[in-house]
Amino acid sequence: MKKLLIALVALVATATTASAQSWGDLLKQVAGSAATEIVDKVTSGALSDAALNGTWSYKKPAVKFESENILSSLGGSAIESSVTSRLETAYNFIGIKEGAASFTFNDDDTFTAKLGMAKNLSGTYEFDPETHKITLHFAGTGLMKNLGTMSGYAYISGKELKLVFPVTKLINMIRTLGSKISYLKNISALLENYENVYLGFGFAK
Repeated sequence: MKKLLIALVALVATATTASAQSWGDLLKQVAGSAATEIVDKVTSGALSDAALNGTWSYKKPAVKFESENILSSLGGSAIESSVTSRLETAYNFIGIKEGAASFTFNDDDTFTAKLGMAKNLSGTYEFDPETHKITLHFAGTGLMKNLGTMSGYAYISGKELKLVFPVTKLINMIRTLGSKISYLKNISALLENYENVYLGFGFAK
């Protein structure tokens, strides 16, 4: 661990005054959540800010408990597994699966997204790397207008991204995209006794 810390400090020192490309190169050398978190703290979130740019490909549903104590408990692990399974069923119904969904975040604070059958989503975003808070403003008419503005959190761990939202917002989003209510009706019930739980999408570069 000590060698890792020394290496990370050296990498940060060489990239702190460099371009966004340097941050991208740094990200490729940082693997795992622990290393990413260390560099983020040293740089006040600059690594995550730069790393968010680019195209992320969907891999699986994401569940984020704000309290790691909940997740480490037997009950928390069972809840996460059950919710993930239900989300996967709901996502599959509207075509959100590996190879058929992605998010692209651009330097000019715009984004484009493909979520299953919704292939032309776009808009602008705001990201605060220190708090991980992200706000998506969907542009256009019809489906995109119905999605409106969604606030959630973006967590980057190495080359993986979790894009998660409050439970009710995520469920409303999936309903808007066309998934059956029956696939989602029990998720809120499963999580009603847990505070600060977020659901969404897991991506990778």
